[in-house]
Amino acid sequence: MSFHPFVEESAYRRIDEIRSVVGVAACALVSSEGIILGKYFPEGGLSSSLFAAMCATVIASAEAACGSANIERPSMVTITAANATILILSAGEATLITAVIDKSVDLPRVQRQLSDIAVRIGEEA
Repeated sequence: MSFHPFVEESAYRRIDEIRSVVGVAACALVSSEGIILGKYFPEGGLSSSLFAAMCATVIASAEAACGSANIERPSMVTITAANATILILSAGEATLITAVIDKSVDLPRVQRQLSDIAVRIGEEA
């Protein structure tokens, strides 16, 4: 798969920005179809392609649930587990930020910081 150089460069810049948020253990920029646009996953970690596809599925399911309840499209889905949190944020119409967040950090602060990044990405698109 090949991307336009500017798009690829922009994706890597955004991944670096997302990684700089304290508490982000892994992250990816993902298309709404589940295609990875950029990623950071530590060695020996999870399968990035499966993670991306599942996160796109989760946000699509959340959108369907909101639609059936006459609620606006969700901007963020939070999955909380005992040892980490997964955040999936809409970043424009066709891009998602997906991030695995360490349990030891202030989650509302991380959510705010990632939301700000999502807005900037959405404005670029």
